[in-house]
Amino acid sequence: MKHQVVIRQTCLGEYIIADNGMLEIDDAVKQLLQQCDGVHTFQDIAKWAASKEGEPVEDIYEELEEVLTFLQKEEVITYRDSPDYIAPVYNYDRPLSVIWEITYACNQKCQYCIARAGAPSPDELTKTEINTVLNELNELKVGLINITGGEPLLKKETALHIARQASSNGTDLELLTNAMLVTPEVARELYDAGVRHAQVSMDCVNPEIHDTLRGVKGAWKKAVAGIENLRKAGISVLASAVMTKKSLDYFKETKEFLEEIADSVKMVPVLPMGRGEDNPCLLTPEMYYTLLKSRNTVNGQLTAFIFPRETCSIGTTPVITPTGDVYPCMLTKYEELKLGNVREMSIQSIYQNSELLHELFNWTINDFEPCNTCWNRYYCGGGCRGSAFAYYGTLYKKDLYQCEARKKFARELLKRGHPEPRNALKQLITFAKKEDTHG
Repeated sequence: MKHQVVIRQTCLGEYIIADNGMLEIDDAVKQLLQQCDGVHTFQDIAKWAASKEGEPVEDIYEELEEVLTFLQKEEVITYRDSPDYIAPVYNYDRPLSVIWEITYACNQKCQYCIARAGAPSPDELTKTEINTVLNELNELKVGLINITGGEPLLKKETALHIARQASSNGTDLELLTNAMLVTPEVARELYDAGVRHAQVSMDCVNPEIHDTLRGVKGAWKKAVAGIENLRKAGISVLASAVMTKKSLDYFKETKEFLEEIADSVKMVPVLPMGRGEDNPCLLTPEMYYTLLKSRNTVNGQLTAFIFPRETCSIGTTPVITPTGDVYPCMLTKYEELKLGNVREMSIQSIYQNSELLHELFNWTINDFEPCNTCWNRYYCGGGCRGSAFAYYGTLYKKDLYQCEARKKFARELLKRGHPEPRNALKQLITFAKKEDTHG
């Protein structure tokens, strides 16, 4: 396995969460995944499959290679030169990945910053404390560390130290940056430290709007140059655009521009957390619907990837703040939801003893109100738990911010969507109605 995978048992079958999305699997693939533990070779797995099927090993080579090639393409498995054991299936006993905010210092003043970044915390983790966390993340075989801030390159040496230590242990890395400080020399330093992926904030094709949203004149120009420098150094760039009232009208042009200058693109809504809380740049329900429609229209036809959303991945990718506090995810940084602090307890101890984490890992959409009676619940999944907490002060309510937009999108998908996702959505709605009928 490239990392441990999460297997979701849903009302419509089993799925695995992979880097490229959700993949539906059957029992045969599930059993095959258990063999991909970093110790078995292709020949070992072929012998296992042949024994299981009662066939000569030579007869199953081609089919097995086809399945493994597909899983490799989906970034579920990878081939290594030497044995390195990993338990294939995630058991919620450790983080799958970690978002590490190394500082709240920032050279931008974004109107909607979730971290409310700007000034550094006076008691950020020391290098010794950082090394303790790094050693534990390595022992726990955490698959990915996202290095972020604030702006992490304002603490470049810390970012490089984490990257060097983690990459030397085989941990994947992603740098989340505004790229204003990414000169050709910095990009080369990052690559040499083991960084192969970066996510760069780039909100609008219009430089003036981007600079206004980011609070710094010239931010757009430096971000474009930073993306170019990263890619020239060999680092793959995901350009991330936050859609607000000011930038949504530029969706198409921004997406096309980012597809030209970056390796991949994501267009996300501004969220009601941090400085985004009660912010006039938040999308209206109609704007949110427009964003959903824009993101999911291909060749003039509405489409979507439909699978049963009965729970989210909260808790599998915790965030570590500059002072060592640990929260369930990037969007749930509320004091009431704090899981602990790495200065006081180990991450493993947090995962073993946190009642909140155990609660989060066992809930489903049917525990949220009024989601548990909604016809659209298995498509929507209740939305974001952080957003629900922002509006209601509890994790057990709906995501008010996106609820109506997702209902409207689902109705439109049922009317004029591509046949495959339309039929999948009908199946989810039918299941929900049957569940409601039978109580």
